[in-house]
Amino acid sequence: MVENRRLTLMVTGGLGDCLLASAFVRYFHEGSYYSDILCALPAGAAQLYDCNPRVNRVVPCAGQSVWLWGLPEEGADIFSPYVRVVPDGWSEGGPGFRSEYLFTLNQGPGPAWRQVARYHGLDMRNGRPELYTCAADEEWADRTIAPWRGRRRVLIGRRTPLPEKEYPLAHWQAVVDALRADGALLEFSSDGSPLRGTEVIQPWPSLRQAAALMRRCDCAISIDSFQAHLAAAVGTPAVVLFGPTNPAVWGHPTSHCLRTSRCPVCADTPRLRECARRRCMEEIPPELVVERVRLALAGLGTVAP
Repeated sequence: MVENRRLTLMVTGGLGDCLLASAFVRYFHEGSYYSDILCALPAGAAQLYDCNPRVNRVVPCAGQSVWLWGLPEEGADIFSPYVRVVPDGWSEGGPGFRSEYLFTLNQGPGPAWRQVARYHGLDMRNGRPELYTCAADEEWADRTIAPWRGRRRVLIGRRTPLPEKEYPLAHWQAVVDALRADGALLEFSSDGSPLRGTEVIQPWPSLRQAAALMRRCDCAISIDSFQAHLAAAVGTPAVVLFGPTNPAVWGHPTSHCLRTSRCPVCADTPRLRECARRRCMEEIPPELVVERVRLALAGLGTVAP
């Protein structure tokens, strides 16, 4: 370990991106490169790291202030997995900065974490994300699942802020109808659910509570989103539905990754926003989702996309 050498990990992006970056925290911590690791990230994602024993300090940032942590500092190194911060002239309050994406991550080759490691020259072998919880989170999860104790539990993650990733509601209902006899179908929500047959957990739990409950589930069904990465972080098998994004890049070894469309992966092109219909998501048959969930519940391992 290099005494008195600090690392600032500048994490950007959505919740899924922030969670995936935990693999880099583990890499630097286990390699004993630094005596102190600070993690600066959007405030809404702070719970992904605030119980992580590998992180000495978490700095929740509001708005664009996270970019300021990408500036050089004496006695500290900066590691930003996905972007770099560059000067952008002067504004009223002083120097301005902007972020630049280092590369695109949808076409491959290889999973996202390996592409990032290769770009930065890191000899990294394990890209599994991780999320640590506290005793209160585990107690909350135990209380919450009490009504379904003794039954198999499947957590459904159908929500996404990106409409191009949405799986049709009628398809979701067909999946729920087919799986009702297989176990309890759980769903996080703050305002109920349009699906008939799910057990709604509300209000929406904190990120750490969601992780603790996910750990107690036998399987998760999710579109390519935070909940899919969360399942990988806590070791829960998942069936993950891919449309505009590439399962070879964003999938995990513990997941059944489904992408059945012949339409090319398009999330790095304007075509994503020009598509009149989400055909790549519509073309995933509910029957195939149900089949993969039952394989996961039977403990038969993952199935290649």
